[in-house]
Amino acid sequence: MVIYPDMKTMNLSFKNTFFALGTLIAFVFILSIASKLLIPLAYALLIAITLYPIVRFLTRKGFPLVWAIITSMLSVVIIVAALIFFFSSQIIDIASNYGAFTEKLHDLYVNLMEFVNKKVQFIPDLKSEEIKEKLLETLNKKGMPMVSNTISFTSSLLSFTFLTIIYSFLILLYHKAFTKGLTKTVPQDSRSQFRSTLQQAQKVGQKYLTGMGLLMLILGTLNTIGLLIVGIDYAFFFGFLAAILAIIPYIGTFLGGLLPTLYAFMTYDSYWYPLGVIIVFWFVQTLEGNFLSPKIVGGNLNLNAMTALISLIAGGMLWGISGMILFLPFMAIFKVFCENYEELKPIAELMADQSNDKTSTFKFIDKLKGKISK
Repeated sequence: MVIYPDMKTMNLSFKNTFFALGTLIAFVFILSIASKLLIPLAYALLIAITLYPIVRFLTRKGFPLVWAIITSMLSVVIIVAALIFFFSSQIIDIASNYGAFTEKLHDLYVNLMEFVNKKVQFIPDLKSEEIKEKLLETLNKKGMPMVSNTISFTSSLLSFTFLTIIYSFLILLYHKAFTKGLTKTVPQDSRSQFRSTLQQAQKVGQKYLTGMGLLMLILGTLNTIGLLIVGIDYAFFFGFLAAILAIIPYIGTFLGGLLPTLYAFMTYDSYWYPLGVIIVFWFVQTLEGNFLSPKIVGGNLNLNAMTALISLIAGGMLWGISGMILFLPFMAIFKVFCENYEELKPIAELMADQSNDKTSTFKFIDKLKGKISK
C-alpha cells in the first residue's frame, strides 16, 4: 500500500452517523404505524398548497377568509364530482357488456387449459365442460367476498375523502398561525430565511400539482384522439382514465394502457384493435416520458431518476398507491429544505438532477438543426 505524504485522511463521526441512522429509522417507523393519520393529512397539505393562491386572491378581492376557502374548495369538489359522475356512468355502461366479456374470457380460459392439458402429460385429462363448471364454481364462491370488499372499500374511501376535505379546510384557515409557529422554532437571525424556504417549498408543491394537472389534460387529449383513430369505443373514458392513472409514476401508465388493450381484445374480433391500442399508448408514453413530463413536471422537481425511483418504491412499501403519488412531491419539498441548510446540502446534491443533457428522444432533431444552420 502506497501512502502519499500530502494525502489527508478523512474523519468519520460514528456518533453523528448513529444519530442520523436512528433518526431515519424512527421516521420510517412513524410513517408506517401512523399511515391512517398521515396519508389524508399529506393529501390535504398538497391540496391546501395548490388552493392557497386562489384563497389569497379571493381574500384580496374582499372575501372573508372562511368564504374564500369554502368557495375555492367547493369549486374543486364540483369538478371532482362531475368527473366521478362521468366515469361512473361510463363504467356502468361498460359493465352492461359484462356477459359478453365473461363468455369470451371463459372460452379463452377453456382453450388455454385444453392446450396445456394436451401438452403436459401429468395433468389429469379434463373436458371443456368440467373446466367451465370449475371456473363458474370458483367465481360463485368469490362473488360474496368481492361484494363485501367493495362495500368496505367504498365506506373507507368516503371517510378518507371527508377527512381530507376537513384537513385541507383547517390548514388553509390556520395557515398564518402554522407559519408563525414554525418560524418561531428557528433562531431569530434565521427566521427570514426560514420563511423564504417555506415559500419555496409551497411553490414547488404548487407547481408540481398544476404541472401534473396540465400533463393529465394533454395526455388525456392525445390518448382520446389515438383511440378514436383506432376505433375503440369509450375513447374519452379510457383516454382520460389512463391520463389520471399517470399520476402514479411508471405503474400508472402501464395500467392505463392495459385496460383499453384488454377491452379491445375482449370486444373486437380482430387483433388489429388491441395492437392499435398498444401502438397508441406506446407513442404517447414515449412522447410523455421523453418530452412532455421533463418539460412540464420535471423542471419543477429537479430530482434525478434514482431519487424518483427510490421515492416510488419506498412510497409503495409504506403507503401503497398513496405513497407512490405523495412521496415524489414531498421529496422535492424536502430537497428545498436541504438546499437551505448547510449540513443537508450534500443530500440536496445527491437528489438533484445535475444532467444538462436533454432526455428527449427528439435530441437528434436539435443536432440536425445545428448542422443545417451551419
